[in-house]
Amino acid sequence: MSTIDSSPSGPVLEQQIIGEFPCTQTQLRCWILDQLNPGNPALNVAVRWEIRGSFKASTLEAAFKKTIQRHEILRTRFVEKGGQPFQQAVSDVNFKMSVIDLRGMPPEQRQSRIMSIGEETAQAPFDLSTPCLFRVSLLMAENERGVLLITAHQSCFDGWSIRVLGREIGEIAAAIDAGRAPILPELPLQYGDYALWQQEYLQSYGFETEKTFWREKLQGAPYFEVTPDHPRGQVKTNRGDILSVAQPVAFTDRLDGAARAHCVSQYSFGAAVLSAVLHRLTGAPTVLFGSQIAGREHSDLEDLIGVFINNLVLRFDFGADVSFAEHIKSVSATIEGALNHQRMPFNKLVELINPVRDPARNPLISVNFNLQKAFLEDRRYGEFELISSPSQSPGVIYDLNFIMIGRPTGWRISIEYNADLFEASTIESLLQLLRDAYEIALNHPEAPLSSLVAPERYVAAPAKTAPMDGTVAKTSQSDTRMEALAELWKEILQVPQIRPDDDFFALGGHSLLALRLLSETRARFDAAPTLQLLFKQPTFAGFAAAIFNVDTASSPRQKVVNPWDLITCKHGTGTGAVYTINHPLLYYRLANELPDAISVHNVNMFHADLDNGLARLSIEDIAAYAIDAMQIDKAVGRVAIVGLCVNGILAMEVSRQLREKGMDVSTTAIIDAWAPGYFASLPKREQAKWRRERRRKRLLYFTRKLLSRRIRLIDYLKEFKISLSLLRIFRVKAGQYSEEEEKNESVTKLLVAAARHYQPQQTRDPTTVLLRSSATHPRARQLRFGWGDAIAESCKVVDIDGWHEDSLTSNGIRGLASTLSGELNGS
Repeated sequence: MSTIDSSPSGPVLEQQIIGEFPCTQTQLRCWILDQLNPGNPALNVAVRWEIRGSFKASTLEAAFKKTIQRHEILRTRFVEKGGQPFQQAVSDVNFKMSVIDLRGMPPEQRQSRIMSIGEETAQAPFDLSTPCLFRVSLLMAENERGVLLITAHQSCFDGWSIRVLGREIGEIAAAIDAGRAPILPELPLQYGDYALWQQEYLQSYGFETEKTFWREKLQGAPYFEVTPDHPRGQVKTNRGDILSVAQPVAFTDRLDGAARAHCVSQYSFGAAVLSAVLHRLTGAPTVLFGSQIAGREHSDLEDLIGVFINNLVLRFDFGADVSFAEHIKSVSATIEGALNHQRMPFNKLVELINPVRDPARNPLISVNFNLQKAFLEDRRYGEFELISSPSQSPGVIYDLNFIMIGRPTGWRISIEYNADLFEASTIESLLQLLRDAYEIALNHPEAPLSSLVAPERYVAAPAKTAPMDGTVAKTSQSDTRMEALAELWKEILQVPQIRPDDDFFALGGHSLLALRLLSETRARFDAAPTLQLLFKQPTFAGFAAAIFNVDTASSPRQKVVNPWDLITCKHGTGTGAVYTINHPLLYYRLANELPDAISVHNVNMFHADLDNGLARLSIEDIAAYAIDAMQIDKAVGRVAIVGLCVNGILAMEVSRQLREKGMDVSTTAIIDAWAPGYFASLPKREQAKWRRERRRKRLLYFTRKLLSRRIRLIDYLKEFKISLSLLRIFRVKAGQYSEEEEKNESVTKLLVAAARHYQPQQTRDPTTVLLRSSATHPRARQLRFGWGDAIAESCKVVDIDGWHEDSLTSNGIRGLASTLSGELNGS
C-alpha cells in the first residue's frame, strides 16, 4: 500500500455526540481559512518520528487508539449553525493506522519513497465535518526501524501537542508490551472546557486592556512584505517548500552564551537578528512579522492535546543606525510587551485593527518566525525509542516562514516559502544572509546594523489595498432583493445606511460577521455566496452584482461571472501539464502517480452560482470560461485535458478551442464519455438491454466492495436509487447527500443539459484517448463510444479498473497516469 486509504476501517461504530462547545478563536480562524479553500493542506500539521528497536504495529495502533480515547479533541468535528461554527465531540471514532512495508525495496530507493509518502500524507485534505481530524501511517524501513507519519488538522493540534502525543504513545505502547498499566497523568480538563473559558474571558474587563495595548501598537502600521520573485495572483496560494541548513554543533553553546550575555531569551536574540535582516533586505523603516506562543498559561493545560497556540504580531521600528547590541535590547522589550498581552486572539486582533482585506494576502502579516527546541523529546520507551525528524511542508500560510529548531544534534535553520512567489535560489540567499547576520551578532554585537550587507534587488513594499470593483450597482426602488440585502447588511454591521460603494470590512465587518452574512444570505435569497467571493467583492454593489447578476452603471447587463475555479495540485519540475475538469478530489491521486516533471491542475464549478445565468450557456461557452480560468501559457509545453463522463464531452470542446489558440494539446483523455445523443439513437430494446446489464453489474460490483469492507453500508445504500429514496423518505441523516455530493449532482445536470445540444466537429482528432471503466458496456471499445468522425479510427481505447468514478480512486488512476505520461512524452 502506498497511498492514503480514507475508507472506513473495521466495523462502523455508532458515534454519539457527547458535547458541543463554541470554537476557540484559533479554531475559528482555521474554519474561515478552510471556508476560503476547503481542504486547505496548509492547515495540516505534519509530524515525522523515527522509531527504533523492538516494536509491533498492532501495539502502536492500540496506543494511538488509547490516546484518541483520552483526548476529546481527537474525536471532534465541526458543524455550522446560523453562520457560526461549533465543535462537537463524539463518543467513538474509527481509527486505523496504515502500515506500509518498504523493507523489500532497495536501500537506495527507500528514503526517496519515504519522502514521497510523507509528502502525500502531509498534503491530503481533511473534511472538518468528519470526527477524528488525525491520521497515522507507519512505514517499515527495516526490521527494527520505522517511520511514523502523523498528520493532524491545525484546528485540533499544535506544536506542544506533539510532545504530549509522543509521551503518551511511548508510555502506552511500552506498557502494553510489558503487560502493565500505563502511567499517565489524569486529565482534569478537556479541550471543550478551555473553549468555554476563552469565551468567558473575551467578555471580561481584562480583555478590554488587551485591546488598548494592541490598538496603540499596531493601528496604522504599514503592511510589511518581502518583494517576491513572481507577481502575486488574485487569490492566495499555498504551494510551499522548505529549504534548511544545519548549524555546527558549536552554534548551540554560542547562542546560549550570547543570549545570557545580553540578558535576553534565545527567542528575543533570534527575533532581533531576523528583524535586522528584513530591515536591511527591504530598506523598510518598519518590520512586522508574526510568531506563535504556546498559550498554555495554566498547568492544567500542559498535558492536553489541542490547539492553544496564538499568533502574536511583532512590530519593530528602525530609526538611527544602532548597533546589534542596542537592537537586541530594544527587541527584547518589544517582545516582553507582546507576551504580557498575549491573550489577544489573532482573529480578534484582525477585527480590532480591521486592515484592508486582500484575497491574495494574509491579514496583518506576510512573514512568520519561530525559534524553539524540538517538541518531541528523543527518548527510549521500553524496547524502542522515538526520535524527532524534520517534517515536510503540507502547504504554506505565510509568504516566508523562518523556523529555528533546536535538537540534541544542534540547531537547524529553515525557511518555508510560497513557491508560487519565490525561487529556491532566492531562499538559499536568504538563508545565507540570516547566517551572516548571526555571525555578526554573535561575534561583533557592537557593530552597526549597516554592517550587514544585503543584496536578492529588494525595495520596501508599500501598503497594499484590496482590489475594488469599480462598478456601482444601481439600486432600483423596485428591486426588493437589493433592498432586502441592504437591510441585512445594516442589521449585521449595525449601521444606519448602506451605499453602493460601502465596503463590508471598512464598515467594521470581520470574519465572524462575514460568516453570519453568508449564512443569512443563503437562507433569505436564492444565492450561495462564498467567503472568497466576499473578499473579492467587499463593496455592497460588487457583492450584490455577483449574487444577483444585477445591472451595473457601466453596462446594460453584467456578464456571467466565470463559474470555474482553478486548483493547482502539483507544480512540475519540467514542461507538460495535465488539466482535469471537475471532480477535484477524485483526481487528487493523479498528481502523485504522474512523473515529477508534469504539472497537474484542476478546474471545477463547485463554488459557482449555478442559477446565475449559467443554464443558458452552451458547451462552447462553458468551455471558453474554463479556458479563461486555466490561464495556460504557451511556455508550459504540451497539455493534456481530462474529463469523466459528461466532463469528457466538455474536455473535447476545451481541447478544440485550445488548439485554435495555438496551444499544443497532445491528449484529450475522456473516461466513460459517450458522444452526445449516441445512446438515445439506439433502438429502445437495445437501450433497455444495456440498462439491465449495467444495473446487474453495478449491484455485483458494489456488493463485492461492501463484503470486502471497502465501503460503508450507508454509502452502499446511497449508490442505488431505490435504497437512496428510502433513506430520504425515512429522513436518515447519513443517507442524505453531502453538500459536495449535491453540488456535484447539480453541476452534472447543468452540463448534461448543455451537452444535449452539442455537435462535436468532425475533425478525426488523432489525439483523443478513450478510457473505459467497468461501468461501460464492452462494446464501447468497438464503437469508439459513438464519436464517429469526431475522432480518428486509430484512437486508443484503454480499459481501467473500477466503476465509473471509482476508477479514479483505485488502480484505474495508475492506468490513467501511465496513459497521460506516455502521451505527454510523445511515446
